Amino acid sequence: MLEEESNYDERNFVQKYGWYMVILFISIHYLQKNVVSPMLNDRKRKKNYQEAIEPERVARLQEQMIKVREEQQRQAQIKSHEAKEKKKMKMIQRLKETKIDQPSSSSSRSGGGYRLGSGSGSGNGGTSSYNPLMPSSGRSGPSYRYVLTAVDEMEHG
Repeated sequence: MLEEESNYDERNFVQKYGWYMVILFISIHYLQKNVVSPMLNDRKRKKNYQEAIEPERVARLQEQMIKVREEQQRQAQIKSHEAKEKKKMKMIQRLKETKIDQPSSSSSRSGGGYRLGSGSGSGNGGTSSYNPLMPSSGRSGPSYRYVLTAVDEMEHG
């Protein structure tokens, strides 16, 4: 019987004051969100700013920052040196791979082969004066090309 009476009192209380409680909870939430939180955040921001501009802390941070920058500079120099060495080794390797042995002058005279434009080659006559950049260089006759234009045709014929 006691439980029934207790349960009845709680239900009666909620029925009587329920809407007031809902309005109270909404009001508390609104005040917390729009008044209390911004005020606490503002206090915290001011306190952090005061700590940040404290001369002892700034001096300590400056020393640490200088040490960090020196370490970064040292690491950058090491990486730069390693990159230069790696590039140098790549160039040496590339040169070794692409190096073509040139026949010496004594081996070419001993029947090893002929250089272009020297000696007696096949079909070349050995002493060709042909220049591939100037096609008229190997022909007999004038060493230039004469292109007739409409004006030249009227003058010559």
